Amino acid sequence: MSIEIRHDRCAARISALDGEREVGYVTYSISEGTMDIEHTVVLPEMRGQGIAARLVDRALDFARDEGLKAVASCSYAANVIAKK
Repeated sequence: MSIEIRHDRCAARISALDGEREVGYVTYSISEGTMDIEHTVVLPEMRGQGIAARLVDRALDFARDEGLKAVASCSYAANVIAKK
């Protein structure tokens, strides 16, 4: 299985796709130089494969590239940020 990560800036969403099927996503908002990672969702049958970590890492890369401070409303993403 090959998971593709796709970023839709207009929708403020980063998705994990298995073919055309979305198996996970991260949503975020940007305000005043800060990117808030709001939700991280992975389908139950896809959990434990590192998909959520890849999604949050992609969000953090985007924030860094755009010069944004990254924060998280999502507890999973907050834990990832705290470890970096």
